[in-house]
Parts: sequence; C-alpha cells; structure tokens
Amino acid sequence: MAGAQLFYVLADILTPIGCLGMVFAGSAVCMAVPIFSRSYEALLVAFALFEGLLGIYWPAIALLRVGEIADAERASTMAVFRVLLNGLVIAVLLAAGAMPEHLVYATAAAALLVCFGATRVLAKEARPTSKELSPIVAKTGLGNSGARDTLPMRRASSGEGLPADDATSRRKVGS
Repeated sequence: MAGAQLFYVLADILTPIGCLGMVFAGSAVCMAVPIFSRSYEALLVAFALFEGLLGIYWPAIALLRVGEIADAERASTMAVFRVLLNGLVIAVLLAAGAMPEHLVYATAAAALLVCFGATRVLAKEARPTSKELSPIVAKTGLGNSGARDTLPMRRASSGEGLPADDATSRRKVGS
C-alpha cells in the first residue's frame, strides 16, 4: 500500500511509463542483491524495496491499460495474456528448480533490465507530436471518497477523441 501511495506522489512528476522504468530498474537492483550479499539485513531491505516497487507497478500498469486498450476489448485481451503468463510461470518454475539460486536471481534481474529497456523504447515512441497526443491521464481532483479521480485521454488520431463527458469514462484509481 505504501508503494501505491508513493505512485500518487510520483504521478505528479513522472508519466506511468516513467514510473514503470523506475520500477523495473529498481527491481533489477533488488534482485541482484542476493547474488552479491548473504547479509540478512541487506536481503530484508532489498525485499522490502521490491515489494514497495510492486506497489508502484500496479497503478502505473492499470493507467497504461486504460489509455491503450479499449474498454470493450480489455477483459478478453487481458485474459489471453493471463493464460500465456501462467504457461510462462510454469515453465520458469520447472527450470528454476534445476538452477543454482544465484543464477535464478541473475536471470530475474536480467529480465527486469530487458523490461527497463523496453520501457525506454516505448517512452520514445509515445512522445507526442504536433498532430497526436500521447496517452496521458488528466487528474480531475479529489472526489467525495478522497481518492483521486482520473480521466483517461486517448490519442486524438485513434478516432475516439479526447475525454468523453459521460460519467462512465471516469476511473477511480487507488481506492
């Protein structure tokens, strides 16, 4: 929960893609700690930081999904990815049992660095041009519940236009 609250602080400074880049880079460092240290305190701090970074990840990825995948397609698209992810998890767990522990952490850190690189590439592609807006989220203030209301803004070239005025387009984030 602390990571999710930190996301709201970072959202004033960074885009969701920027937050994800920070999460992937920080998580790679946290995964590398067990490779270089056996200190209980260092491992505990790395684990706590990793958990905090996961708290930042979920709101950031949710905002990207809202901005990039249409409401009508989101559930089926995410279901397909969940099936693929479950297959990947099973394959990795089978392989990890035969690998030394330091190699498991090194592989996880390398995968997170690949994710960091992918966010850098996506961030460059998502920069707005004069004809097109990048996917962003506009804050509309605090609602009655105290949670921030956000309004997804789509690319102007997607045919869906800028934010709709109806109440169904509003999302509560972090409530």
